[in-house]
Amino acid sequence: MKKYTTFIEIKKGEQKKISVWLDDKTAQALDEANSPEITHFYVVEKHKEDLIQRKETRRHTSLDNLFEQGHFIEDQDSDLSQHGVRMENILKMRKALSTLTQKQRTAIIARYVDNLSFNEIGRRMGVTGKTVIAHFKAAEKKIKKYYGICAKNKH
Repeated sequence: MKKYTTFIEIKKGEQKKISVWLDDKTAQALDEANSPEITHFYVVEKHKEDLIQRKETRRHTSLDNLFEQGHFIEDQDSDLSQHGVRMENILKMRKALSTLTQKQRTAIIARYVDNLSFNEIGRRMGVTGKTVIAHFKAAEKKIKKYYGICAKNKH
């Protein structure tokens, strides 16, 4: 276990020091990434998760949710190098998602993670399905740009 500390702004000009404990594998992946921005983002997200977990008395978590959060469940065929690559990809995607606006992030996550239709997402956001499509396309464009993927290179 390794302790990571960062500062977050809670009010204009007022900062709060937060700390989280990370397992050795996650700490190693963050150290290897050698990016203060990714480390800060990961610590803030982990801190938020810890706060939520403390507030809940019971928590039922699926394996998919654990994988999404970056937890590693080892089996006989697993390879630690694959875990390192996976953690690096998770950190990179979290960084890419942090470049989006809140509406873009909501549209992408609701579509890909929750598997909702654009109209259903629109109802939840209080906008039309067409507006959600616009946010979704803008988000995809930003993520592709972040990863350096040309818009012409569609698979």
